[in-house]
Amino acid sequence: MRNILSIIFIFVATQGFADTKKYEDYQCNDISNVIDYLLSTTPNIWSKLEQNPKNEKLAFELSWTVDLAANYSTIYKAFCSAD
Repeated sequence: MRNILSIIFIFVATQGFADTKKYEDYQCNDISNVIDYLLSTTPNIWSKLEQNPKNEKLAFELSWTVDLAANYSTIYKAFCSAD
C-alpha cells in the first residue's frame, strides 16, 4: 500500500510542475504550411487512385499523406492553439 501511495504522489507531483510548451509563431506557421501542402497533394492522389483502384502503392501513398497531415495537426493543436 505504501508503494502505491508513493507512486501516486510522485505522479501528481511531477504533473503539478509540468510546464506548458508553446511554439513560436513562425514555427506554428511552418507547421500549418506543411499541413496545407500535404492536404493539397491528396486530390491528385485521389484522382489517380480512382482511375486505378487496385494500385496499392497509390493507396499507401494516400494513407501515408493523410496520416502525416493528421499527426502534424495534432502537434499544431497541442502546441500552437491558443486555449
